[in-house]
Amino acid sequence: MLSHGHLLVFLLFAVAAGQLPSQDILSLLEFKKGIKHDPTGYVLNSWNDEAIDFNGCPSSWNGIVCNGENVAAVVLDNLNLSADADLSVFSNLTMLVKLSLANNSITGQVPSNIGDIAQLQFLDLSNNLFFGQLPDGIGNLKNLQKLDLSGNNFSGPIPGSVEGLASVQSLDLSHNSFSTPLPAALTKLSNLLYLDLSSNKFEKKIPRGFELITGLKILDLHDNLFDGGIDAEFFLLSNATFVDFSENLISSLGSQQERFLPAISDSIKYLNLSHNHLTGSLVSGGQMQVFENLQVLDLSYNQFTGELPGFNFIYGLEILKLGNNRFSGFVPSSLLKGDSLMLTELDLSGNNLSGTINMITSTTLQVLNLSSNGLTGDLPMLSGSCAVLDLSNNQFEGNLSRIIKWGNIEFLDLSRNRLTGPIPEETPQFVRLNHLNLSYNSFSGSLPRVLTQYPKLGVLDLRFNRLEGPFLPDLLSVPTLQELYLLGNSLTGLVGLPSTTSSLGPNLRVLDISHNRFDGYLPENIGLLTRLQVLNLAGNNLSGSLPTSLVTLDSLSSLDISQNNFTGGIPNNLSSILQSFNVSYNDLSGTVPDNLRMFPRSSFFPGNEHLDLPAGPSNAPEGNSTKRPSRTIIKVLIIIACVLAFLILILVALFVYYVLTRGSKTGRPINSKDVRRRVPSNPSSQVSAGAHSGGALLVTAGDLAASRKGSTSHEIVSPDEKSAVPVAAGFSPSKNSHTSWSPESGDSFTAENLGRLDVRSPDRLIGELHFLDDSINLTPEELSRAPAEVLGRSSHGTSYRATLDNGVFLTVKWLREGVAKQRKEFSKEARKFANIRHPNVVCLRGYYWGPTQHEKLILSDYISPGSLASFLYDRPGRKGLPLTWVQRLKIAVDVARGLNYLHFDRTVPHGNLKSTNVLLDGSDLNARVSDYCLHRLMTQAGTIEQILDAGVLGYRAPELAASKKPLPSFKSDVYAFGVILLELLTGRCAGDVISGEGGGVDLTDWVRLRVAEGRGSECFEAALLPEMANPTVDKGMKEVLGIALRCIRSVSERPGIKTIYEDLSSV
Repeated sequence: MLSHGHLLVFLLFAVAAGQLPSQDILSLLEFKKGIKHDPTGYVLNSWNDEAIDFNGCPSSWNGIVCNGENVAAVVLDNLNLSADADLSVFSNLTMLVKLSLANNSITGQVPSNIGDIAQLQFLDLSNNLFFGQLPDGIGNLKNLQKLDLSGNNFSGPIPGSVEGLASVQSLDLSHNSFSTPLPAALTKLSNLLYLDLSSNKFEKKIPRGFELITGLKILDLHDNLFDGGIDAEFFLLSNATFVDFSENLISSLGSQQERFLPAISDSIKYLNLSHNHLTGSLVSGGQMQVFENLQVLDLSYNQFTGELPGFNFIYGLEILKLGNNRFSGFVPSSLLKGDSLMLTELDLSGNNLSGTINMITSTTLQVLNLSSNGLTGDLPMLSGSCAVLDLSNNQFEGNLSRIIKWGNIEFLDLSRNRLTGPIPEETPQFVRLNHLNLSYNSFSGSLPRVLTQYPKLGVLDLRFNRLEGPFLPDLLSVPTLQELYLLGNSLTGLVGLPSTTSSLGPNLRVLDISHNRFDGYLPENIGLLTRLQVLNLAGNNLSGSLPTSLVTLDSLSSLDISQNNFTGGIPNNLSSILQSFNVSYNDLSGTVPDNLRMFPRSSFFPGNEHLDLPAGPSNAPEGNSTKRPSRTIIKVLIIIACVLAFLILILVALFVYYVLTRGSKTGRPINSKDVRRRVPSNPSSQVSAGAHSGGALLVTAGDLAASRKGSTSHEIVSPDEKSAVPVAAGFSPSKNSHTSWSPESGDSFTAENLGRLDVRSPDRLIGELHFLDDSINLTPEELSRAPAEVLGRSSHGTSYRATLDNGVFLTVKWLREGVAKQRKEFSKEARKFANIRHPNVVCLRGYYWGPTQHEKLILSDYISPGSLASFLYDRPGRKGLPLTWVQRLKIAVDVARGLNYLHFDRTVPHGNLKSTNVLLDGSDLNARVSDYCLHRLMTQAGTIEQILDAGVLGYRAPELAASKKPLPSFKSDVYAFGVILLELLTGRCAGDVISGEGGGVDLTDWVRLRVAEGRGSECFEAALLPEMANPTVDKGMKEVLGIALRCIRSVSERPGIKTIYEDLSSV
């Protein structure tokens, strides 16, 4: 290693000799100063002035490539660097050819002198936190061949100077917030091979000229706001092979809409126009040559009408997706034959197709989806190699005799048809079958033993049929079986397990045999199903004690044994990850174990008269306790309560006096004008934003009681801490405020009866506050002065209403410790919320990242007068008179409109939809959805916990219940929306257990059973019955009931929100 003296002599000699452009090293060291976090030490440990080559170039520095004496490349990809980068320093690297900083957490802007890096050929800043607009100087990079700025927060227009990028071949600006129309300058880039502008906010028409870029092979403009039409010349002249214009607002192709397109270039192989507003009909048979060179055509989720063409002799077409349009008529037989097409995937689901399907003989077809149409007749004859077949939600009739020869099937869904008869025994050739769904039909007879012989069977769903006879114990020995649904049948006898238990249920995760007629004991070896996550035995006649082996089911997250005749005690040490638990309507006794007392009383009662449930924050009795204390104990408790109340009043008075006195000493005006923002005219929509602040904004009765035990100051902790400790920087409400459930609270808590005091916070705060728009300007200290009250608590945190100095309200959500992603991912995802703006969606205004794990805040608009739940349920806390039918229908349409925006304009699922996250704004009760997309900010564990919480509350889609790593989806949103529609119609809470002749059921099954019995009108809330005298109202309510039932179908037959929104709008 050279000494500093020798290094100085060396540097002076090198400069004198003209060998070293010293600005190279100085520029790199200047960039190094901006690095705040380098977890691997890749840069910070190697970039030093002692590691310089003899010729003066630091080639030994990590990520640096030299060309002689000059720096030629800087490559710092995938290092998880956090930095505030000044990219202007690289303009001094006169020979720099490549600059790549991809996949880090680097923030900053592209400098105006970026064009000074004259030799640059490769620039990759993708997947970082860069922001701002692109400068005009970027057009000076004449030698640039690849430019990748994707996955950042760039905004504004693309400058017209990009026309100067004469050499660029690959341009990727996707996943940013670029807006305004596309500049025509992009069409002048004659050397382009790859152009990706997807997931931005570009609008107006797609400019003409892209078809003239002769070398362009990939053009991706999906997920923008392009509207109007696309010039037919593009499709005729383009040389691109991949064209994706999906998820826009395009309404026409060419000037005439009576034909789909006059021609498509021979070069285009992949064409995706799905999720747009295209209308009209497709071409007739004589015009099919327009498609002859395509390999993939996706026109799904549009508004095409008319009959389907046959696509005869279009041999190149491999994938054809026309689902979720409005096609009618018959399914052309040529689409299902092997002599005129080479299709491997065909999707015609969600249309209005009718008629029969006699034969499917294609030898190439692997995936066929004809679900959610009006197809009738017997099931088709099937030959060939089709592996995935979905015929669900049609009107097929007859029996299953034809499926005996469907030997190549791997996925088969025949649910929600009108099929009858027994499930045949003669199907042993299903050697590939993985998924079999025959639910919601009228199959009868017993369970065929052949079901136990399918070697790859993973999911078996036979729910809601008319099956009788005994359970098949050997089903639990199928080594590949993961999910078994037999609920809603008439199966009888014992729930036996195989006599040989060595391979019992090695992969079984879901076992639901509820609402049958099983009796006898639950076998002790049930505990051998060690991977079981969901066990539902509700609604049977099972008796005896609960087997102690249940405690060995460590993976169990949901257990429902309600509506049986079980006796004895509840085993101790049941699974520690239980999220859903119900033992009501049994004859259990003893004391509820400690780890189960977190569940509400409805998990244990009614029934179980001899069961002792010690009162706790989440199971406090609503009326008389199951066990009545003696009068002496009552008197003692009353005296103690009176004394405590008196002491609390004294403490409150003293504390108020202290606060007022301190406020007068500071000389601070009560109506501070420190908060600076634009205030809208509607007071109910006034919002502000703040940060994770340093002091406590809420003091409750629990906090005051704690202060009586020797504490001289109110040290309010975050929701995640277990003891009261000072917090250096944090919006710090108390964890001790345990309250009872109310609809307004969100999930389990309310603040309506809490005692509140304003508490000042420390003056100095640490942490970073980020705003998502310029409508607010606030500091953490200003937010810390604001009094706040609890709005609600959920699986991912606690929400508060903060009142700022100018009287403006702000909703602050404190994310619970451990649920938030790491900083880089969190920041990247949070900034995307800036793009979400819609009248039926609550706006997020900012977020705060604190120095410790429990300091993560999300700031959003405060909406008044409250949530849908607080207006809906007929229980204490209900606001005002019951909602009218007109109000309920308007709320339903508003929510559907908001979801449609999230799904199609922003391409994100809500992920946490429930009635407490539907907020009603102003006197008109305009509905706005809140708490959306939080799963994008949370860890996998946090997302799973949120989904499990939705299951407890009744909003979780069935397909999420059994998934090891469930993720919110568009279809799970539709399911939750269907549950909300049922709540609007019935006035009942989604999580209610409803008593009936056959025992208790949840809301969705209760409605299904009533409708199946022809008693659907009995589901409607009593408050709506007078309005049903109006025939229009009566018809509308029944139509909405039908829509709700479609929303809660199985995932394969559940419609998209666009269809639901359109149907609701026409009610």
